[in-house]
Amino acid sequence: MKKYIKIESFGVIDVNAFVLIGASSKRADKSKIGFFGSGLKYSISFLLRNKIDFKVFADYNEIQFDTEPVLFRDIEFSTIKVNGQLTSMTTDMGIDWLHWFIIRELYCNAIDEGGHQITIVTEQDVKPLEGHTVFYIHVTPEFQSIVDKWDDYISMNRRDVLYESKGDRIFTGGDRKIIYRKGVQCHLTPSSKSAYHYDMSWIEINESRTIKYEWQFNDKIVSYLKKCPDLHVVAGLLNLINETWEKELDWESSPQDFHQVWCDLLSEFTLVPIENGGFWSEIIAKQPEHYKVLPGRLCTGLKFAFPNEIRVIGNVNCGEEVKWRVIDELNKRQESLLKDCIEFLKLSDYLITHEITVVDFINKRRLGMADLKNKKILLSVKLFDMGRKEIVSALIEENEHLITGFEDETREFQNHFIGKYITALEEKTGKYL
Repeated sequence: MKKYIKIESFGVIDVNAFVLIGASSKRADKSKIGFFGSGLKYSISFLLRNKIDFKVFADYNEIQFDTEPVLFRDIEFSTIKVNGQLTSMTTDMGIDWLHWFIIRELYCNAIDEGGHQITIVTEQDVKPLEGHTVFYIHVTPEFQSIVDKWDDYISMNRRDVLYESKGDRIFTGGDRKIIYRKGVQCHLTPSSKSAYHYDMSWIEINESRTIKYEWQFNDKIVSYLKKCPDLHVVAGLLNLINETWEKELDWESSPQDFHQVWCDLLSEFTLVPIENGGFWSEIIAKQPEHYKVLPGRLCTGLKFAFPNEIRVIGNVNCGEEVKWRVIDELNKRQESLLKDCIEFLKLSDYLITHEITVVDFINKRRLGMADLKNKKILLSVKLFDMGRKEIVSALIEENEHLITGFEDETREFQNHFIGKYITALEEKTGKYL
């Protein structure tokens, strides 16, 4: 026995709703879901084009739909007739629409009218309902796949609500990115893991009832999540974010939006940007309960928002950047090489008076650095695989940075070294310029 999707609502639809292009009584009403006036016509066009059995009742009156061929520049089109009246619409309208769009359109209209219900009935139950508008659509295999995953399309009956405020709701996420507007799906990415599914009333949609500007949604949802006061929602996001699309959001912008709950959850941890988390793996492994690995942009945003409460290790664009990991203990070979280099410099009457620290730089091309704040020479652990000459070169360069205060790659530092070289030549020749 054939089955039908039954969509009903209060009131009796005006037959002109199927005829007048652009006619909508809801455009100025922000509480309504629909407002374009074209979706209903596209739905009828789709059903006729795909020869899907359907019926429409307005109270006890069945509205009849059929087609009549018409030639336009030697091309035949099927013109839609409503209750025997020929219209200017053809079955080519909404040519890129999908089966889901039909259910979405009709159900949204039903929600706007009130008393909405959607059920599956058998062929013998296809009949009018007093004082109601009712659509019956044959459940083809394509429509059945929608019915089987109804919560992916309509959020009204979802029981996994995690947070709700002023009509906006957050649901448990999953392997698909699902976004609703006023209870109706407006965006789906099947291959994108999502920490949460979102039902937001403020989303702007286009005439196809899908998100108008995805970048705009991303900007607004990150602000919404930052401001969320719910401890469980924020904690869940922090646990899931590294594996989901929310990881790529712009967490750095508007740091003042972060609610205090973010700080409360993270103030006892040291944050580690996931982009270079492996760099700190040895340290994290010693006390993993003290660290929280998060997207770098989120670490940056949180550090700006709570500069005194949030600690970050790694290369982030806020406060004092940590760009290296200290090598706590040198092996015997490294100790011997460093000792040889310092002794060579002493014999050459070049004294190193600053503390030397061996580190592993995040930037693997960096071989040395002058820590001007702490007056230390930082040597890359990689130098010890490059030989004594490279170690001596790095020691001299970084020591001169500390002596002069001049930065790398500056004319002042270049002149300083050239001057020292000329002085050395003067001493060797006994001639002074």
